[in-house]
Amino acid sequence: MTNRARFEAALNRGHSFIWDQQWQNAIAEFQEAIKLAPKEPSAYDGLGTALLELEQMEEALTSFKQAARYSRGNIIYLRKVADVQERLNNFSEAGRTYMAIGEVELSRRRLNEAMDNWHRAISLEPNLFRAHQRLASIYQRQGAVRNAIQEYLAIAQILQRQEEADKALQACQLALQLDPRNPDVLTAIEKIKQNEPLFDEKEPMPIVQSSGTGMTGLLHRVSGTNGENNGQLERQGSDTAQPVQDARRMAMEELADGLFADSDDEEFDRRKMERVRLIGQALDYQRRGMVNEAISAYEQAMASGEDSKAAHFNLGLLYQDKLRFEDAIHEFEYAVQDSEYRLASYFALGESYRARGGIDKAVEYFIKVLQIVDLKTVQHGQADRLIELYENLADGLVTKGEREQATDFANALVDFLSHKGWEDKVKEARRRLDSISDAGMMILGDVLTAGSEQVLESLYLSQEFARRGMYNTAIEETYRAIQLSPDYLPAHIQLAEVLAKQGRAQASATKFGVVGDTYRMRGDMNSAIVTYEKVAELSPLDLKIRTRLIDLLKEHGQIERALEHYLAMGEGYYQLAQLDKARETYQETLKLAQRGSVDDIWKARTLRLMADIDMQRFDWKRAISAYRELRKLEPEDEGLAITLVDLYFRVGQPVSGVRELDKYLSQLVQSGRSAKVVAILEDMVKQRPSDANLVDRLSRLYAQQKRMDEAVKLLDKLGESQMEAGESDKAVKTIGKIIKLQPANVESYKQLLSQLRRA
Repeated sequence: MTNRARFEAALNRGHSFIWDQQWQNAIAEFQEAIKLAPKEPSAYDGLGTALLELEQMEEALTSFKQAARYSRGNIIYLRKVADVQERLNNFSEAGRTYMAIGEVELSRRRLNEAMDNWHRAISLEPNLFRAHQRLASIYQRQGAVRNAIQEYLAIAQILQRQEEADKALQACQLALQLDPRNPDVLTAIEKIKQNEPLFDEKEPMPIVQSSGTGMTGLLHRVSGTNGENNGQLERQGSDTAQPVQDARRMAMEELADGLFADSDDEEFDRRKMERVRLIGQALDYQRRGMVNEAISAYEQAMASGEDSKAAHFNLGLLYQDKLRFEDAIHEFEYAVQDSEYRLASYFALGESYRARGGIDKAVEYFIKVLQIVDLKTVQHGQADRLIELYENLADGLVTKGEREQATDFANALVDFLSHKGWEDKVKEARRRLDSISDAGMMILGDVLTAGSEQVLESLYLSQEFARRGMYNTAIEETYRAIQLSPDYLPAHIQLAEVLAKQGRAQASATKFGVVGDTYRMRGDMNSAIVTYEKVAELSPLDLKIRTRLIDLLKEHGQIERALEHYLAMGEGYYQLAQLDKARETYQETLKLAQRGSVDDIWKARTLRLMADIDMQRFDWKRAISAYRELRKLEPEDEGLAITLVDLYFRVGQPVSGVRELDKYLSQLVQSGRSAKVVAILEDMVKQRPSDANLVDRLSRLYAQQKRMDEAVKLLDKLGESQMEAGESDKAVKTIGKIIKLQPANVESYKQLLSQLRRA
């Protein structure tokens, strides 16, 4: 008898003993069989079964492992191994065995069985990394977002325990891609960064609530809306974009309505009847998918006089179907003149040019499509700025030859418009964009040029973290966006904004300055201006940036904003105690104000600042020049008038001072404010009692008011001071004025006058 025959006989006897529950005899027979054929798994399986019945667990486990080994992973034997491992409380090893069973089931394409085994594996060994990975990947493909997130968080927890925080964060990022707003994922990220355990060791992993499912395309991700059909947004049956499908439906309805339009016999001639017949045929062929026949009918209808935009649009689509792109372009260029078909025609033009290899021309039209869509989402007052931003986008993608980026842009737009409900998603995307555009308006084009949906998700997360006061985490998230797309300026702006909120004003100003310089080099001057203004706000004494900003504003005719920054720059020099520089700046401000058609209030503000510096430096002559201009601008300002009079006296020009005073007093009288004249003159005389001109005016005013005693007293005091000063001639004139007033002691003044004349 051969060894094989003896092996088979021993194996059969062993199984018979198992049937009779004679375990020891069975063990002896199986051991004999193993000696005869050491690599036959069935003998080890029988031995393990007998040992298990005798509760010799360790020996049974060894036998089942040998059976699994020599069978090259037979699931039957693996299950027995896992069962014994569980009985021995070797849960970790049992989990790994179930993991292996799941892999075998997967190789057989029995996905449900594989997943059952992986779930069994992690129930026994929660730290079984590979099982969580497998489940996360499958759940994600199935669109089971909540379950996928749960597995990703489990992976993150395992990695955190292994002190691999960076990899744990990557797992959380994968979860965020599925649900960017999930609060548990956001919290997990923060805990990992703060080196805090994700979950209490004593508690089971929480079920994560999801706000959405997986999404397709950048605009879908930034809009944060839910998808359909196992996590994927439902695509149209046709490859044509949704706006084009809608326009085609509208064109066919319009042409069909025209077939039944009322007409009288006189006007409805044979030619028109033929055109209606041909359009009817064309519509019928088009509905039935008979493209060549539909084209022929449309062409004949147009040859007989049909010229509607609807017909041209439909014919263009049919030409596209037959790859006649040159002819299609001609039809769409005609149809685009109608606002009803403009959006779809621009899109179709972009598709046609792209099909001909003209990506630059295609992108021009695609940008127009996105601009039309985006204009519907903003306020009327924002339209001009939005149009300018799209012009800058076109300049960047087309004029500067960013071919790879242009292709990505076109792909993203085509993908987006090929989904149902795109209009609602545009509105939601606008809301999300507005939430991350602190430094200025963002456009939908920013979404399509970000380079990766991860960029915008990181910016959104950064905003969320910043709102919670988690600034370091917000900055890290922004750096992640910058690493993904180094040239994407909104990411750099977001970093500057977070730095400012964190109180790091200088670092924020530096970053805004670099962004502003980049915008300027790209030719986006409005964005450069907005960004430079951020720098000026954060760092008021950064006069270099302020100068650059003023130059830009002047170049673009924004005179009032330039004046505002001129004044701020002057204030900066003033705070630095550079008064000469401050005054020079105000002088430039004044020149600009005089050159531009701005309100006089700007000139007045500037002149006051200049005059203030002159007064502080006792530069009376310069101050006079400023106050003279101010008097012209603000003639009713009493303070200006009195100050100017005072300045004339200070520089030794009393005549000019009195002349200026006379002008102001006359102005008061003419405006019905005569009562103020006396008080002003009294105050002036009190300051300069020896000034004959001032005393003369006040005394005459007293005389007019019949206040003779006060007039005489005023002149008497003036005459006395003149005599003390040896000014006899002046004293003679003053006493003569007193005599004319005929005071009670007039004789005494006459005698004094005679003495002065003799002397």
